[in-house]
Amino acid sequence: MKKEKRVISLFLVLIMCFTVLIGCNQQQTPVETPTETPKETPSEAPTLDYPKRPITVIVSFAAGGGTDLGTRVLLQYAEKLIGQPLTVLNIEGGGSEVGVTQLKNSPSDGYTIGGFNSASIMLTSQRDAQYDPVEDFETICLQVNDPRLFAVRADDDRFNNIEEFLQYAKDNPKDLTIGTSGAGTTGHFSIEALNHYAEVEIMPVHFGGAGESKAAFLGAHVDGIAQTVGEVLQMVQDGQAKVIGVLSEERLEQFSDVQTFKEVGVELVMNSARGYVAPKGTPKEIVDFIAETFKQAMEDPKYIEEMGRMGLPIKYLGPEEYKQFNIEEKKSFDELVKIVDFSE
Repeated sequence: MKKEKRVISLFLVLIMCFTVLIGCNQQQTPVETPTETPKETPSEAPTLDYPKRPITVIVSFAAGGGTDLGTRVLLQYAEKLIGQPLTVLNIEGGGSEVGVTQLKNSPSDGYTIGGFNSASIMLTSQRDAQYDPVEDFETICLQVNDPRLFAVRADDDRFNNIEEFLQYAKDNPKDLTIGTSGAGTTGHFSIEALNHYAEVEIMPVHFGGAGESKAAFLGAHVDGIAQTVGEVLQMVQDGQAKVIGVLSEERLEQFSDVQTFKEVGVELVMNSARGYVAPKGTPKEIVDFIAETFKQAMEDPKYIEEMGRMGLPIKYLGPEEYKQFNIEEKKSFDELVKIVDFSE
Protein backbone atom coordinates (compact mmCIF):
# COMPACT_ATOMS: atom_id res chain seq x y z
CA MET A 1 0.00 0.00 0.00
CA LYS A 2 2.78 2.40 0.89
CA LYS A 3 4.45 1.61 -2.39
CA GLU A 4 1.27 2.40 -4.30
CA LYS A 5 0.91 5.71 -2.47
CA ARG A 6 4.47 6.68 -3.40
CA VAL A 7 3.79 5.89 -7.08
CA ILE A 8 0.60 7.93 -7.05
CA SER A 9 2.35 10.87 -5.36
CA LEU A 10 5.20 10.75 -7.87
CA PHE A 11 2.69 10.66 -10.72
CA LEU A 12 0.89 13.74 -9.37
CA VAL A 13 4.18 15.63 -8.99
CA LEU A 14 5.09 14.85 -12.60
CA ILE A 15 1.70 16.09 -13.81
CA MET A 16 2.11 19.37 -11.86
CA CYS A 17 5.61 19.95 -13.24
CA PHE A 18 4.44 19.26 -16.78
CA THR A 19 1.59 21.76 -16.33
CA VAL A 20 3.96 24.42 -14.99
CA LEU A 21 6.36 23.90 -17.91
CA ILE A 22 3.57 24.30 -20.45
CA GLY A 23 2.42 27.54 -18.80
CA CYS A 24 5.94 28.95 -18.73
CA ASN A 25 6.45 28.06 -22.38
CA GLN A 26 3.25 29.84 -23.39
CA GLN A 27 4.30 33.02 -21.55
CA GLN A 28 7.78 33.00 -23.05
CA THR A 29 6.76 32.33 -26.65
CA PRO A 30 6.34 36.03 -27.62
CA VAL A 31 9.79 36.84 -26.22
CA GLU A 32 11.56 33.90 -27.79
CA THR A 33 9.96 34.33 -31.26
CA PRO A 34 9.28 38.08 -31.77
CA THR A 35 7.43 39.20 -34.88
CA GLU A 36 9.74 41.41 -37.02
CA THR A 37 8.52 44.07 -39.45
CA PRO A 38 9.99 43.22 -42.88
CA LYS A 39 12.32 45.84 -44.29
CA GLU A 40 10.87 47.89 -47.15
CA THR A 41 12.72 47.47 -50.43
CA PRO A 42 12.76 50.25 -53.07
CA SER A 43 10.43 48.24 -55.29
CA GLU A 44 7.95 47.95 -52.42
CA ALA A 45 8.14 51.64 -51.42
CA PRO A 46 4.81 53.50 -51.60
CA THR A 47 4.23 55.43 -54.84
CA LEU A 48 3.63 59.22 -54.92
CA ASP A 49 0.01 59.84 -53.98
CA TYR A 50 -0.30 62.82 -56.32
CA PRO A 51 -2.23 64.29 -57.98
CA LYS A 52 -5.66 63.51 -56.55
CA ARG A 53 -7.46 66.51 -58.06
CA PRO A 54 -7.07 69.15 -60.83
CA ILE A 55 -3.96 71.34 -60.92
CA THR A 56 -4.19 75.08 -61.53
CA VAL A 57 -1.53 76.65 -63.76
CA ILE A 58 -1.30 80.43 -63.36
CA VAL A 59 -0.36 82.33 -66.52
CA SER A 60 0.64 85.86 -65.54
CA PHE A 61 -0.36 87.41 -68.86
CA ALA A 62 -3.58 87.84 -70.80
CA ALA A 63 -4.86 85.07 -73.04
CA GLY A 64 -3.62 85.07 -76.62
CA GLY A 65 0.08 85.85 -76.14
CA GLY A 66 3.03 83.55 -76.74
CA THR A 67 3.29 82.58 -73.08
CA ASP A 68 -0.40 81.72 -72.84
CA LEU A 69 -0.55 79.81 -76.13
CA GLY A 70 2.62 77.81 -75.44
CA THR A 71 1.35 76.87 -72.00
CA ARG A 72 -1.99 75.65 -73.34
CA VAL A 73 -0.32 73.49 -75.97
CA LEU A 74 1.95 71.82 -73.42
CA LEU A 75 -0.86 71.20 -70.94
CA GLN A 76 -2.92 69.39 -73.58
CA TYR A 77 -0.19 66.77 -73.89
CA ALA A 78 0.83 66.69 -70.21
CA GLU A 79 -2.76 66.21 -69.08
CA LYS A 80 -2.88 62.83 -70.83
CA LEU A 81 0.12 61.69 -68.78
CA ILE A 82 -0.62 63.29 -65.43
CA GLY A 83 -4.09 61.84 -65.00
CA GLN A 84 -5.82 65.02 -63.82
CA PRO A 85 -7.04 68.23 -65.52
CA LEU A 86 -4.49 71.05 -65.84
CA THR A 87 -6.45 74.30 -65.78
CA VAL A 88 -5.05 77.65 -66.97
CA LEU A 89 -5.82 80.70 -64.83
CA ASN A 90 -4.84 83.99 -66.53
CA ILE A 91 -3.92 86.69 -64.00
CA GLU A 92 -2.52 89.67 -65.87
CA GLY A 93 -1.05 92.91 -64.63
CA GLY A 94 2.20 94.55 -63.61
CA GLY A 95 4.26 92.91 -66.35
CA SER A 96 3.49 89.50 -64.71
CA GLU A 97 3.99 90.67 -61.10
CA VAL A 98 0.32 90.28 -60.11
CA GLY A 99 0.09 86.65 -61.21
CA VAL A 100 3.54 85.67 -59.98
CA THR A 101 2.82 87.22 -56.58
CA GLN A 102 -0.40 85.22 -56.30
CA LEU A 103 1.56 82.10 -57.20
CA LYS A 104 4.10 82.87 -54.48
CA ASN A 105 1.31 83.13 -51.90
CA SER A 106 -0.44 79.93 -53.00
CA PRO A 107 -0.28 76.68 -50.98
CA SER A 108 2.88 74.67 -51.59
CA ASP A 109 0.99 71.43 -52.14
CA GLY A 110 1.58 70.97 -55.86
CA TYR A 111 -1.95 71.92 -56.87
CA THR A 112 -1.00 75.45 -57.95
CA ILE A 113 1.98 76.03 -60.22
CA GLY A 114 2.65 78.82 -62.68
CA GLY A 115 4.33 80.03 -65.80
CA PHE A 116 7.52 81.97 -65.18
CA ASN A 117 9.44 83.84 -67.85
CA SER A 118 12.18 86.36 -68.40
CA ALA A 119 9.78 89.23 -67.78
CA SER A 120 9.13 87.91 -64.28
CA ILE A 121 12.86 88.18 -63.58
CA MET A 122 13.47 91.37 -65.54
CA LEU A 123 11.01 93.47 -63.54
CA THR A 124 12.76 92.59 -60.27
CA SER A 125 15.94 94.12 -61.68
CA GLN A 126 14.10 97.37 -62.41
CA ARG A 127 12.13 97.85 -59.22
CA ASP A 128 11.22 96.39 -55.85
CA ALA A 129 8.82 93.54 -56.50
CA GLN A 130 6.61 91.53 -54.16
CA TYR A 131 8.69 88.40 -54.71
CA ASP A 132 12.26 87.23 -55.18
CA PRO A 133 12.55 85.43 -58.54
CA VAL A 134 15.02 82.86 -57.21
CA GLU A 135 14.37 82.45 -53.49
CA ASP A 136 10.55 82.39 -53.45
CA PHE A 137 9.98 79.50 -55.85
CA GLU A 138 10.84 75.91 -56.64
CA THR A 139 11.90 75.65 -60.28
CA ILE A 140 10.19 72.95 -62.32
CA CYS A 141 11.44 73.25 -65.91
CA LEU A 142 12.08 75.52 -68.88
CA GLN A 143 9.82 75.08 -71.91
CA VAL A 144 10.73 77.74 -74.50
CA ASN A 145 13.60 80.12 -75.26
CA ASP A 146 12.18 82.56 -77.81
CA PRO A 147 14.32 85.28 -79.50
CA ARG A 148 12.95 88.81 -79.38
CA LEU A 149 12.45 90.96 -82.46
CA PHE A 150 10.88 94.15 -83.85
CA ALA A 151 8.09 94.07 -86.43
CA VAL A 152 6.09 96.68 -88.32
CA ARG A 153 2.96 96.42 -90.46
CA ALA A 154 3.47 94.88 -93.87
CA ASP A 155 2.11 97.95 -95.68
CA ASP A 156 4.35 100.43 -93.82
CA ASP A 157 6.83 101.48 -96.51
CA ARG A 158 8.82 103.86 -94.28
CA PHE A 159 11.26 101.09 -93.41
CA ASN A 160 11.99 97.58 -94.64
CA ASN A 161 15.18 96.79 -92.73
CA ILE A 162 17.10 97.72 -89.60
CA GLU A 163 19.04 100.57 -91.17
CA GLU A 164 15.89 102.36 -92.37
CA PHE A 165 14.18 101.72 -89.04
CA LEU A 166 17.03 103.18 -86.99
CA GLN A 167 17.55 106.10 -89.37
CA TYR A 168 13.88 107.05 -89.05
CA ALA A 169 14.16 106.87 -85.27
CA LYS A 170 17.20 109.18 -85.32
CA ASP A 171 15.55 111.65 -87.68
CA ASN A 172 12.29 111.66 -85.70
CA PRO A 173 13.08 111.49 -81.96
CA LYS A 174 10.20 110.21 -79.81
CA ASP A 175 7.95 109.88 -82.85
CA LEU A 176 8.30 106.15 -83.42
CA THR A 177 6.01 104.13 -81.09
CA ILE A 178 6.46 100.44 -80.30
CA GLY A 179 3.90 98.32 -78.42
CA THR A 180 4.86 95.95 -75.58
CA SER A 181 3.06 93.37 -73.44
CA GLY A 182 3.45 95.63 -70.41
CA ALA A 183 5.81 97.86 -68.46
CA GLY A 184 8.77 95.93 -67.11
CA THR A 185 8.55 93.11 -69.64
CA THR A 186 11.46 91.97 -71.77
CA GLY A 187 9.75 93.70 -74.71
CA HIS A 188 9.89 96.97 -72.79
CA PHE A 189 13.49 96.31 -71.87
CA SER A 190 14.42 95.54 -75.49
CA ILE A 191 13.17 99.00 -76.56
CA GLU A 192 15.03 100.82 -73.81
CA ALA A 193 18.16 98.79 -74.46
CA LEU A 194 17.94 99.56 -78.19
CA ASN A 195 17.59 103.28 -77.36
CA HIS A 196 20.80 103.05 -75.36
CA TYR A 197 22.91 100.97 -77.73
CA ALA A 198 21.71 102.57 -81.00
CA GLU A 199 21.47 106.10 -79.53
CA VAL A 200 17.85 106.63 -80.61
CA GLU A 201 14.62 107.68 -78.84
CA ILE A 202 11.87 105.16 -79.56
CA MET A 203 8.76 105.40 -77.37
CA PRO A 204 7.43 102.21 -75.70
CA VAL A 205 3.66 101.91 -75.38
CA HIS A 206 2.48 99.34 -72.84
CA PHE A 207 -0.54 97.06 -73.04
CA GLY A 208 -2.03 94.34 -70.86
CA GLY A 209 -0.42 91.42 -72.63
CA ALA A 210 0.72 90.33 -76.08
CA GLY A 211 -2.84 89.95 -77.34
CA GLU A 212 -3.68 93.57 -76.60
CA SER A 213 -0.43 94.84 -78.04
CA LYS A 214 -0.96 92.89 -81.27
CA ALA A 215 -4.50 94.25 -81.62
CA ALA A 216 -3.25 97.81 -81.14
CA PHE A 217 -0.47 97.19 -83.63
CA LEU A 218 -2.78 95.80 -86.31
CA GLY A 219 -5.16 98.69 -85.66
CA ALA A 220 -2.34 101.18 -86.39
CA HIS A 221 -2.40 102.61 -82.87
CA VAL A 222 1.37 102.05 -82.66
CA ASP A 223 4.03 101.94 -85.37
CA GLY A 224 5.58 98.63 -84.43
CA ILE A 225 5.67 95.82 -81.93
CA ALA A 226 8.42 94.40 -79.72
CA GLN A 227 7.63 90.71 -79.41
CA THR A 228 8.98 87.22 -80.04
CA VAL A 229 8.95 84.79 -82.95
CA GLY A 230 5.94 82.92 -81.66
CA GLU A 231 3.91 86.08 -81.20
CA VAL A 232 4.43 87.49 -84.71
CA LEU A 233 4.90 84.43 -86.93
CA GLN A 234 1.22 84.06 -87.80
CA MET A 235 0.87 87.78 -88.58
CA VAL A 236 3.84 87.55 -90.94
CA GLN A 237 2.47 84.43 -92.61
CA ASP A 238 -0.89 86.19 -93.03
CA GLY A 239 0.78 89.16 -94.71
CA GLN A 240 -0.10 91.56 -91.88
CA ALA A 241 3.41 92.23 -90.54
CA LYS A 242 7.05 92.16 -91.50
CA VAL A 243 10.05 91.66 -89.23
CA ILE A 244 12.69 94.35 -89.60
CA GLY A 245 15.30 93.07 -87.13
CA VAL A 246 15.95 90.24 -84.64
CA LEU A 247 17.77 90.36 -81.30
CA SER A 248 19.52 87.00 -81.69
CA GLU A 249 23.11 85.93 -82.15
CA GLU A 250 22.40 84.60 -85.65
CA ARG A 251 19.63 84.93 -88.21
CA LEU A 252 16.53 82.93 -87.49
CA GLU A 253 15.33 80.01 -89.59
CA GLN A 254 11.82 81.47 -89.78
CA PHE A 255 13.13 84.85 -91.04
CA SER A 256 16.38 83.97 -92.77
CA ASP A 257 16.37 87.17 -94.85
CA VAL A 258 16.08 89.44 -91.79
CA GLN A 259 19.23 90.91 -90.28
CA THR A 260 20.25 90.65 -86.64
CA PHE A 261 20.95 93.93 -84.88
CA LYS A 262 24.50 92.70 -84.32
CA GLU A 263 24.99 92.69 -88.09
CA VAL A 264 24.55 96.48 -88.17
CA GLY A 265 26.77 97.11 -85.16
CA VAL A 266 24.17 97.14 -82.35
CA GLU A 267 25.49 94.68 -79.76
CA LEU A 268 22.17 93.61 -78.35
CA VAL A 269 20.89 90.04 -77.92
CA MET A 270 17.72 89.16 -76.01
CA ASN A 271 15.45 86.15 -75.64
CA SER A 272 12.22 85.45 -73.81
CA ALA A 273 12.66 82.31 -71.72
CA ARG A 274 9.47 80.64 -70.49
CA GLY A 275 9.21 77.93 -67.90
CA TYR A 276 7.33 76.80 -64.80
CA VAL A 277 7.79 77.17 -61.06
CA ALA A 278 5.92 76.21 -57.88
CA PRO A 279 5.56 78.02 -54.54
CA LYS A 280 8.52 77.70 -52.19
CA GLY A 281 8.30 74.56 -50.09
CA THR A 282 6.53 72.41 -52.67
CA PRO A 283 7.88 68.86 -52.05
CA LYS A 284 10.78 67.86 -54.27
CA GLU A 285 9.12 64.61 -55.30
CA ILE A 286 6.12 66.57 -56.63
CA VAL A 287 8.36 69.05 -58.47
CA ASP A 288 10.33 66.19 -60.03
CA PHE A 289 7.12 64.40 -61.01
CA ILE A 290 5.75 67.45 -62.82
CA ALA A 291 9.11 68.15 -64.48
CA GLU A 292 9.38 64.59 -65.77
CA THR A 293 5.78 64.60 -66.97
CA PHE A 294 6.32 67.89 -68.84
CA LYS A 295 9.54 66.51 -70.33
CA GLN A 296 7.73 63.46 -71.68
CA ALA A 297 4.98 65.67 -73.10
CA MET A 298 7.57 67.87 -74.81
CA GLU A 299 9.07 64.81 -76.50
CA ASP A 300 5.77 63.94 -78.18
CA PRO A 301 6.24 64.33 -81.97
CA LYS A 302 2.81 65.96 -82.30
CA TYR A 303 3.70 68.51 -79.60
CA ILE A 304 6.97 69.29 -81.38
CA GLU A 305 5.15 69.74 -84.67
CA GLU A 306 2.50 72.00 -83.13
CA MET A 307 5.06 74.19 -81.40
CA GLY A 308 6.98 74.46 -84.66
CA ARG A 309 3.91 75.73 -86.49
CA MET A 310 3.51 78.39 -83.82
CA GLY A 311 7.17 79.42 -84.03
CA LEU A 312 7.87 78.57 -80.38
CA PRO A 313 11.43 77.18 -79.98
CA ILE A 314 11.39 74.26 -77.52
CA LYS A 315 14.12 74.28 -74.86
CA TYR A 316 13.84 71.87 -71.93
CA LEU A 317 15.85 72.33 -68.74
CA GLY A 318 15.14 70.30 -65.61
CA PRO A 319 14.68 71.70 -62.07
CA GLU A 320 18.34 72.26 -61.17
CA GLU A 321 19.41 73.47 -64.61
CA TYR A 322 16.47 75.84 -64.84
CA LYS A 323 17.23 77.25 -61.40
CA GLN A 324 20.80 78.03 -62.47
CA PHE A 325 19.49 79.50 -65.74
CA ASN A 326 17.29 81.91 -63.75
CA ILE A 327 20.17 82.87 -61.47
CA GLU A 328 22.34 83.74 -64.46
CA GLU A 329 19.53 85.64 -66.19
CA LYS A 330 18.92 87.67 -63.04
CA LYS A 331 22.61 88.62 -62.89
CA SER A 332 22.55 89.63 -66.56
CA PHE A 333 19.46 91.83 -66.14
CA ASP A 334 20.91 93.43 -63.01
CA GLU A 335 23.97 94.46 -65.00
CA LEU A 336 22.03 95.73 -68.02
CA VAL A 337 19.68 97.80 -65.88
CA LYS A 338 22.66 99.78 -64.64
CA ILE A 339 23.22 101.20 -68.11
CA VAL A 340 19.66 101.41 -69.46
CA ASP A 341 17.28 104.25 -68.56
CA PHE A 342 13.80 103.07 -67.60
CA SER A 343 12.59 106.47 -66.43
CA GLU A 344 10.82 107.14 -69.76
